[in-house]
Amino acid sequence: MELPCSCSKLLNWSYEPIPPKPWTGIWKAKTMFKCMQYDHFTLQGQDMVSGDEDCLYVNVYTPDLSPQKKFDVLIFIHGGAFMFNYGGMYGPELILDRDVVYVTLNYRLGPLGFLSTEDDVVPGNNGLKDQILALKWIKENIEYFGGNPNSITIFGMSAGGSSVHFHLLLPASKGLFHKGISQSGTTLCPWVLLEKPLEKAKKLSSLVGCPVTDSVEMVDCLRSKPARQITLIVKHFQPWLYNPFSPFGVVLDYNWATSPLLPDHPYKLLKNQKVADLPWMASYTSGEGLYPAYDFYYTHHLEYIDRNWNEVMPHILHYNDTVDLKHKDEVSQKIRQYFLQGQSLTKDTYKSLVELMSERLFIYDIEKTGRLHATAVNSPVYCYLFNYRGAHSKTEFRANTTENIGVSHGDDTSYILKTVMDTSSTDDDRLMCGVMIDMFTSFMRTGKPATSPDWEPLSKTASDSWNQLHIDGPHNIYAEQKEKLGNRDFWDSIHFEENDHLFGTKDEL
Repeated sequence: MELPCSCSKLLNWSYEPIPPKPWTGIWKAKTMFKCMQYDHFTLQGQDMVSGDEDCLYVNVYTPDLSPQKKFDVLIFIHGGAFMFNYGGMYGPELILDRDVVYVTLNYRLGPLGFLSTEDDVVPGNNGLKDQILALKWIKENIEYFGGNPNSITIFGMSAGGSSVHFHLLLPASKGLFHKGISQSGTTLCPWVLLEKPLEKAKKLSSLVGCPVTDSVEMVDCLRSKPARQITLIVKHFQPWLYNPFSPFGVVLDYNWATSPLLPDHPYKLLKNQKVADLPWMASYTSGEGLYPAYDFYYTHHLEYIDRNWNEVMPHILHYNDTVDLKHKDEVSQKIRQYFLQGQSLTKDTYKSLVELMSERLFIYDIEKTGRLHATAVNSPVYCYLFNYRGAHSKTEFRANTTENIGVSHGDDTSYILKTVMDTSSTDDDRLMCGVMIDMFTSFMRTGKPATSPDWEPLSKTASDSWNQLHIDGPHNIYAEQKEKLGNRDFWDSIHFEENDHLFGTKDEL
C-alpha cells in the first residue's frame, strides 16, 4: 500500500518537506508514484522525463497488520545517483515470507531534490530531508502494520547506500533506526557530494531564462517554471553519454545554512567519531564499474573514449571539479597508463576499464569509509564482496549481450528484492536468494549476519587487515582477509581534492 509521508501535493520543489495531515477512513493505495526525474535508462524514442511532483510516498508491505506481531522492519532507500529511480521498483516478493515488514520510500531527485544556492534561500539537501521525514513517519506508524518500531533496519544500494551512511552521521536521523546496510555506496564515494553547487544553480537558472545575480530573484523565477522544464535541463550537466552520472547530489550545507543538515564534512565526522554507534554492513561487487561501463560495451563508444580520453574521463570518473585544470590531463594520462599499459581501449582491454572505474567510483572509498567507520564505533562493521554471476545480470539490459562481462553494480540487490532481473530461473540462483536473505534477516535481528562463523567484523585498528565475506556462489562462500582492496596505493598517489586530501591529512590504512 502506498501512503503519503509528506504534503507533496502542496509542496513546491524548492521547499523543505512538510509532514502529512492525518486522515481517517481508508486510503486508496492503488498507484505507484515516482518523483520527477531525467532517466538516462529510458529507451530510445521515449520521454526522458517521467514522474510527478506529487511523489513523497512510502510503500508498506506486511504479512500481517496486527500490531501484536512486531515483525522486524526493513526500509529500502533506492539508488539511482540521486537522479532517478523510485521505491516501487523494488518489490517484496523474495523477502516477505521471512516475517518482516518491508518498506520503500521516495525522495526528490536531481535539481528538484538537491539544488542549492549556497545560502538560506535554498540551502540544499531536500532529498535527504525527504528521507528523514519518511523515516520519522515509519517509526511513528509502523506498529499499525505489524512492524516493530524498535527493530528498524535501513538498507540502500548505490546512492541509497550512501544515504544510509549519511543517516548514521546526521543528528536529525538519530533514533529513527537501529541498523544500517549500504550496498555499493558510502558518503565518501566521489560522486556523492555536489561540487560547486551555486555555480550549477546559476547555470540551470540561466538555461531556463532566469536571473543569476541574486538568490531570491533567481529562485522566485525558477519556482515559476514547470518542474518538467527544470528536470529536462539535467542533460546540459552531462557532457557525454549521461556522464557525470550524478551531477546533483548532497551539499555541505554547514558552510552556509543557518540550520544545516550536515554538521561537518562526512570525512571529518568519521575521523572525529561523530557516528551513530549502530551495527553497519557495507558491500561491493567485483564489477562495480559496470555502472556505467555496461553502456560503453559498444565498439563506437570504446573508440570514442579512446580518442577523447582526456576530455571524457574527468566526467566518467567524477574528478572534473576536484583536480586543478592544469593537472587534469596529467591525471587522466596517469590513470590510462597504469591500467591500460599503453594499449588502446577495445573489447580486449574493456575489463581494465571496468577495473579502474570500479575502484575509482566505488571500491577505493568504500574501503576508506569502512576502516574509518569501524574505528569510530563500538558496534560491529561488516563487509562482503559479491562475485556471483547468476543466470542473468544487469549487463544484459544495458550492454545488450548475454556474455559474462562481470558481476555488475546492483546485481546483488536482485537476490534480496524483486527487480526486473530474474533470479529464480536456476537452482543456484534460488539458493543464492536464500543465502542473501538469510544474511540480511539475521543481521536485522541480531546485528550479526549469520552466513559464515569465520566472518569477522572490520578491525577497530584501521591499519589491520580488511576482513570480508567473499561470495562466489551459494556453494562457495568464505571469509578472507585482505591487506588492501584493489590498487589502493595508486589511487593514494593522485591528489583528488576529496576527503583526506581536502583537509591535508593522510590516513594510515
